[in-house]
Amino acid sequence: MNNKIHKKTILIATGGTGGHIFPSLSMITQIQNHLFIIITDERGEDYFNNFFVKNQINSRIFTHKLSSPSNKFIINKLKSFFQILISIFKSILLIIRYKPDAAIGFGGYPSFAPIVAAKIFNVPSIIHEQNTILGRANKLLSKISNILALSFVDTNNIQEISRAIYTGNPVRKEFYEIGKSKYLLPTKKNFFYIFIYGGSLGSTFFSKYLTSIICSLPLRIKKKIKIIQQVRKEDLRLVTKNYKLNGIDAEICSFFEDVSEKFKISHLIITRSGGSSVAEILASHRPVIFIPLPTSLDNHQYQNAKFLESNKGCWLIEQANKNIDQLEKLIIYLLENPENLVVASNKIKELANMLERLRDDKTPTEFLSECILKLINDNKKIVHRIC
Repeated sequence: MNNKIHKKTILIATGGTGGHIFPSLSMITQIQNHLFIIITDERGEDYFNNFFVKNQINSRIFTHKLSSPSNKFIINKLKSFFQILISIFKSILLIIRYKPDAAIGFGGYPSFAPIVAAKIFNVPSIIHEQNTILGRANKLLSKISNILALSFVDTNNIQEISRAIYTGNPVRKEFYEIGKSKYLLPTKKNFFYIFIYGGSLGSTFFSKYLTSIICSLPLRIKKKIKIIQQVRKEDLRLVTKNYKLNGIDAEICSFFEDVSEKFKISHLIITRSGGSSVAEILASHRPVIFIPLPTSLDNHQYQNAKFLESNKGCWLIEQANKNIDQLEKLIIYLLENPENLVVASNKIKELANMLERLRDDKTPTEFLSECILKLINDNKKIVHRIC
């Protein structure tokens, strides 16, 4: 793909969590020789600023203040609708000024107004859904966008949408590189690395209960493991103290810049099952225990994890006090019977290869990037693989 010719202006609208932002950053990296107009919320601003400064990519970043209209209080609903109207007006002004050739929304309510504004000016658009259940904002936007790009082949709530196409969920190229190397268990002389992270916003459950489980493992196991764990800033001191008191070698941090490096050295990953986390597992072929966030909208994290579990590519434990013992037993079982981790890695690889064939042997990043460029050139010829 030659992106140095005929530079285009691409509008990207996304919510401010990592699950929305990371796929957009992966796509931008693939087609970075264009001008990118970014509309996000205050949470997403730092992500994009750091990324564009580091990579020297031509961009303009704009933040819109938005809140979810799903709030049960009428005053908050009215406030949200007012914010959306302001965001539409601001998006219209940006479209008039920069004249984007195409727009792509990566979900979250900050993506709603820009895509509506794009429709007003007949700017072709793509909506990308990261989860197995179509989000509420994306469901509305799918009615006016040219393409609904899906991360899962069996996404729910798309029965009446005729412009859906399976692209997968883009992740950084480093995760694909991990997947190209064979998964190996540690030798008897080396640590067994367990990487624990609760998504881009961290997890109190992981800091409290999962740390407690690791600390209560039999001494023969604790001597063999090294923990790499992402925790919230307010939990740093307590988690570090608990591991130290229990003689467990641990690297604790509130945010890892080099997550892919942690994947690369890990033998087991324990994480939430947001769209980006599932995509990173599929790309890297790393064995994983998924603990879905129980408060995720429409329980989409459970459904995300269920997709891999049904293909024998992960272990799924629901977050509940009654499942704490089950989780502890599973961790002990896997550490004492590590051949099961090799089997899981192979199953993930088989699934990933099958999905790649549906994308013409391209990664999600490559496939979605080609979609947006084809949409710019001819929005009538883009949909060649309907789900």
